[in-house]
Amino acid sequence: MKKITRLLAAFLFISFNSLAQQIDVPLAGNADNVSTIPIGPQGVVLLAQVSKGTYTLTRFDTSFQRLWGVEGTLTEGLQFVNYSFDGHSLYLLFSRDRSSVYEVVKVLLEPGFLEKYQIQSADRMEISAFQAYNDGVYLAGVVRDQPILSYTNLQTRQNRLLNASFAGAAEVQALEVDTLSRRVNATYSVRRGRDYSLVVKSFDADGRQITEIVVTPDADYALLDGRLTSLSDSTQVMIGSYGYKNLQSTSKGRQAQGLYICRVTPQQVLPLQYYSFTDFRNYFGYLSPRDQEKRQEQVQRRKEKGSDLKLNSNVLVHDIMEQNGQLVMVAESFVPTFRSNSNYGYGGFGTPFGMSGLSPWGYGLYSMNPFWFGNRSFYGNNQQQFDGYQYSHAIVAGFDKAGRLLWDDSFPLDKTKTMSLNEKVKASQTPEGIRLLFSDQGRVRALAVQPAGLSEAQGSESILTQRPADRNRRAGSENMQYWYDNHFLAWHVQRSGGRAATISLKKIPF
Repeated sequence: MKKITRLLAAFLFISFNSLAQQIDVPLAGNADNVSTIPIGPQGVVLLAQVSKGTYTLTRFDTSFQRLWGVEGTLTEGLQFVNYSFDGHSLYLLFSRDRSSVYEVVKVLLEPGFLEKYQIQSADRMEISAFQAYNDGVYLAGVVRDQPILSYTNLQTRQNRLLNASFAGAAEVQALEVDTLSRRVNATYSVRRGRDYSLVVKSFDADGRQITEIVVTPDADYALLDGRLTSLSDSTQVMIGSYGYKNLQSTSKGRQAQGLYICRVTPQQVLPLQYYSFTDFRNYFGYLSPRDQEKRQEQVQRRKEKGSDLKLNSNVLVHDIMEQNGQLVMVAESFVPTFRSNSNYGYGGFGTPFGMSGLSPWGYGLYSMNPFWFGNRSFYGNNQQQFDGYQYSHAIVAGFDKAGRLLWDDSFPLDKTKTMSLNEKVKASQTPEGIRLLFSDQGRVRALAVQPAGLSEAQGSESILTQRPADRNRRAGSENMQYWYDNHFLAWHVQRSGGRAATISLKKIPF
């Protein structure tokens, strides 16, 4: 049933640091169950689950002035999974592991009203992606190793499964809203034997399929992931990572060798262009000079023999951006790490039970990313336990509109581990150009994208200031995300003795 509530949440008390553009918000209840949701120039929303059936939302404007607080109720046992923001309304998804019943809360931002909807989907589906667009809710996931994509109209409550029939094994690799073309794109990774291809199905706001694009690689290659982007001239570009087909396996995961790019017209997919990372001028620039020299010597020896150095990389590819007639791509290289531990299980595609790329609260769902590391399912002593993703460096490249590589650059990333894959490098487009922000030793660095590469932007900023009174607190997670205009939002959870915790929010202008 639809339920509208408007209550004030009294558990938040704000201390405002006007000089640092920072607020500290003490948290009540389970301090781990808190999520920060930036909503552009409309501010930021804090979500906290304070009991098994109760959560609170608090909205701040871009100056960190509190606008409203509201309390909502849930069916006991449900947890927050993810959110979707369509520019007008905020949609929150709550569920429990492998349930067919979900609750979607639509947040009307101006009055602070909540509308709660209960929806049904496939039984025992493990969610991999969630998007909401114009009161249409898309849920993607897996049921018994088969991909599922469902659509629900919140106003009419009509629900249906969207066509996802493929020859071979498939998974929903990405689910994205394309605001330029006003459609939702579902990208499927399809594997048949050692053949890897990508299929992109596009749907309108009512869940009707508009187009289907099939992208297949050359004979020796495997397409590992892809992002379909609409350009300002209404054409579309597909970009992603590829690897050698004979090196892909379910036990070792996907192994990337480089990037591919192609243009997509309403009639056809134009020929793919491949760029091995060994052909990039600065791919190894994040290494020490000595290590760079060693790698380049290895590459040169292989090329002299008519082959290529097999890199076996893992990359997370961002959306492509247009700037000064160029297409700019950002990707981050990472390594999955493991350690020995007893009595620890893995679910399908290597996702540890109790960990998730969707939820910051440890909800046991599939990660919202296109990578798997084997269909592990083992228990017992001295077995490998997933220990997080270790990021090493980021790659930035510029292409012309025909897909020709113009330049490339790279830079090292903070060697921190995360339990879910997400973009560590945040990109923003300003009238002056593209800026890339990332954390480095507790500070935010900025790089400016130039027509022929990167340059250091002026200045850096501490992610969060820590006052002397806070030094006894135990550090928690640090996050940063593009917010609006030329501002980024950083947040950091700190814990002191017992269960007390504080979340700090900081606005970083660049």
